Amino acid sequence: MNDLNKTYSLSISYHQITVYTGSETPPVIDWTDDAIQQGFATGDQGISFEGINNGKASIVVTLNSHETPSSVDRAITVPFTHTSGHVYLTSVMAQVLSFSIPKGDYQLTCYYTSQQPDQDLYCFDFRSA
Repeated sequence: MNDLNKTYSLSISYHQITVYTGSETPPVIDWTDDAIQQGFATGDQGISFEGINNGKASIVVTLNSHETPSSVDRAITVPFTHTSGHVYLTSVMAQVLSFSIPKGDYQLTCYYTSQQPDQDLYCFDFRSA
């Protein structure tokens, strides 16, 4: 299990990062034309966010953070219901990151910034609804 508020590396492929609950197996989420335009797609117990670039990215997961990352290029907030012991985060054919977050309803915000010269930074904040 990974710790909150720490930076992890994730290899992004197919321009998507999926956040989900339930089992460790990621859900299949279809990207419609509308989903592509809005930058995220929803599915059964999960949400896929558009990854701006393929390749290595830095990932930070927070719970009820009151700090917005500096120099945010994009922020997307969506409702997220968490029903199991862990929240998982992955990309296609990448390792699965696991975080312990209490069950409940959240507003999940994905902050994206290109502040690092060699890789993108994504911060995922779970804010209690």
